Amino acid sequence: MTASTPIQIDGKDYPLYSLNLAINGKYLPDGSSDASIAARFIPTRIEGDQVEQAQEQSVNIALGSLSGSDTATLTAVAEISAALQKFIISKGI
Repeated sequence: MTASTPIQIDGKDYPLYSLNLAINGKYLPDGSSDASIAARFIPTRIEGDQVEQAQEQSVNIALGSLSGSDTATLTAVAEISAALQKFIISKGI
């Protein structure tokens, strides 16, 4: 993923993010859904044929529930959910 604002560490630009993502979706008794999310964005750069990651500069996000989340978060989760639904349909799961 491309960083909107690349960070610099020791004079080197890290224009990419590697992502670790965990989503635990669930349905509520009223038929609505909720999810808890944990994400770790790791600044990454490619120099020649080497991939460098700045683990110590990772950005971590953890949400125990989507309730009360801002619009950007809800939009991102909806887009991820839509992509996963498309994958499920394509695999006949």
